[in-house]
Amino acid sequence: MAGRCRICGSPAYVRLEYANLQLCEVDFIRFFERRVKSTIERYGMFERGSKVAVAVSGGKDSVALLHALWKLKVELGIELVAITIDLGIAGYSDRCVPLSERICEKLGVACRVVDLRGEYGFAVDDLKGLRRSVCSLCGTVKRYVLNKETREMGAHVLATGHNLDDFLATLLQAYIRGDLRALTKLKPYLPGKGKLVARAKPLIETPEKDAETYVQAIGLDYVSWKCPYAQDASSLEYKKVVNMLEEKYPSIKFQMIRSFLKRIQPLIRVEEPSLVSCSKCGEPSSSPVCQFCRIKAGSRSSSEETFEAWFT
Repeated sequence: MAGRCRICGSPAYVRLEYANLQLCEVDFIRFFERRVKSTIERYGMFERGSKVAVAVSGGKDSVALLHALWKLKVELGIELVAITIDLGIAGYSDRCVPLSERICEKLGVACRVVDLRGEYGFAVDDLKGLRRSVCSLCGTVKRYVLNKETREMGAHVLATGHNLDDFLATLLQAYIRGDLRALTKLKPYLPGKGKLVARAKPLIETPEKDAETYVQAIGLDYVSWKCPYAQDASSLEYKKVVNMLEEKYPSIKFQMIRSFLKRIQPLIRVEEPSLVSCSKCGEPSSSPVCQFCRIKAGSRSSSEETFEAWFT
């Protein structure tokens, strides 16, 4: 890359158009980690002495998050553990899980691997053919398992690798659908409530491309292949739209998130549903039977109509 690092004058490794900034490899790594730290501090995500569970899928975002927190753990005063879910997606999970385990082992971070089929009796592959999208059902499954495992491991907060692009794709989707409840919950940090653990997104001010550049710069392996169920995900189209805007108006992604969090979200008022304990599993739910238990029942049913009945 032509040009010089603005910090030290060495040959530039990356150019960040949104900041009109060129950095060498070493200074980019420092820049990335400083931004993660400032995001954590800005939104009060972790307290000193906290045990933080990191959701690790093996993808670039979760690997970047785990490594950055590992580098910052002494400075932040936190303890790290990791959770990896074997979702049972043929040809995909059998590559993602071992990679996640190797990364955690390399960093010396204890990793809890949850075998969805072995521990809950079904896998994501069992959800194919149902009327609801596999991506949507998988998201519900992951949220349930990660919340339960984080709590049972004694961690104070669950950290996920959702980046700036993920946030904006979800924002656009919720806006188009008129989903005010989703818009109110779209925050960098959500405090715990009862059996719901606190959830943090330390990469929420980090563009997706930066996360990939970071893991490449530090030389860590990551899952570069896409989940077979994500190929038609609407979120990919929303990301394309945002990236088109960013190409024409560098830094517009940051303008969008800041305007939403500071000016728009505070004006949205939606009554939150009361939470009860699921009659099947005892986990928090807004209905007598939680969505996870409905999905679990549907995965074991040979009748699609039976599955649909759980959602009425």
